Amino acid sequence: MARRVPTRPRGGGGGGVPRSEGSIQGRGGRAGGSGAEDARHVFDELLRRGRGASIYGLNRALADVARHSPAAAVSRYNRMARAGADEVTPDLCTYSILIGCCCRAGRLDLGFAALGNVIKKVFRVEAITFAPLLKGLCADKRTSDAMDIVLRRMTELSCMPDVFSCTILLKGLCDENRSQEALELLHMMADDRGGGSPPDVVSYTTVIHGFFKEGDSDKAYSTYHEMLDRRISPNVVTYSSIIAALCKAQAMDKAMEVLNTMVKNGVMPDCMTYNSILHGYCSSGQPKEAIGTLKKMRSDGVEPNVVTYRSLMNYLCKNGRCTEARKIFDSMTKRGLEPDIATYRTLLQGYATKGALVEMHALLDLMVRNGIQPDHHVFKILICAYAKQEKVDQAMLVFSKMRQHGLNPNVVCYGTVIDVLCKSGSVDDAMLYFEQMIDEGLTPNIFSAYIGFIGVYI
Repeated sequence: MARRVPTRPRGGGGGGVPRSEGSIQGRGGRAGGSGAEDARHVFDELLRRGRGASIYGLNRALADVARHSPAAAVSRYNRMARAGADEVTPDLCTYSILIGCCCRAGRLDLGFAALGNVIKKVFRVEAITFAPLLKGLCADKRTSDAMDIVLRRMTELSCMPDVFSCTILLKGLCDENRSQEALELLHMMADDRGGGSPPDVVSYTTVIHGFFKEGDSDKAYSTYHEMLDRRISPNVVTYSSIIAALCKAQAMDKAMEVLNTMVKNGVMPDCMTYNSILHGYCSSGQPKEAIGTLKKMRSDGVEPNVVTYRSLMNYLCKNGRCTEARKIFDSMTKRGLEPDIATYRTLLQGYATKGALVEMHALLDLMVRNGIQPDHHVFKILICAYAKQEKVDQAMLVFSKMRQHGLNPNVVCYGTVIDVLCKSGSVDDAMLYFEQMIDEGLTPNIFSAYIGFIGVYI
């Protein structure tokens, strides 16, 4: 006959913890100690009380210790097990905490040993007890072992897998690029062959994401429609992830269909969702639709963020439309948004590519006035801009100013300067910078190493 020691004592003031235990646990949050130290102190003080302590209080304290240090929790479990008093004998909750600690510490072997004790003591095992073991197996790419536990071992122990256990397995399969097997398991769950654990929105979202990760957009899209057919309502995370993946694949018609269904079902898109749509239109060369998306965001009461504007600016700059990109930039600042350095770099690169050096420097001055210091990437853009115009002296001047801004040139910047000098015929100067780079302890990349090799033989 299966037995189960109650995790809460009967009686004891209605809260499950005797008043004296509550005062001990309350002192665990006293000032002057770290959370980990306080948790260990509470457990040690309760354990010293022996039979006067409840198993519920000890489990609660042990869980607090486990949150800070799984290894410390295992050590305290061993002391608890050695205490031997009937009132503090470890129960199923204790073993669940222990199993979780062993798995988080990367000791699945100890976790399974603890599970063996649960079975040996004839506790009725619950699905949640298996969760950390399943996560650990999947993290170790042992998803087939996890599948054996879910589909066979759990039922042998009269423990029906729940949707949480099955979803862990679904994620493990998808992480190993086995999304088709995950879909088959999903169908088992839906057809009630998965032990009475019908899939939920998280289960379907996991498999849909798996197919997208493997590049199988058609399967992902059909799984999404299957989800709708089963009357499982996607949430904003599901819709947004599907839209983002479809936009990345430039399947804009499907992405807009999902967006319209999302709105129809009363789930309002957020800024991230609209950003995916706008980026998708830009990537597929549809700037009018991208600008239309920006306007729709505002009309729907969703305020665009810096990422929204930067995506549109990036498209315009790459297509030589820097004037329009600057208008977008100015519109963003007028709406009270402060551009980050990535946004400045986008427009600087556009000016540099177009050869608009005056506009480039004016924007650089604005960036510095607004308190954003140039980084290595910004200096690389400036150096390349001058090099493209065959203005080697100005490029070298920019390189020298890096240190004035507190930046030591990195391998990329050195490589850019070496390239500029070589193309201008100044191989000897290039070699000097190559040697300087070595003296500063930087490891040459393939290009700069090649220049060094050439220099030796010139």
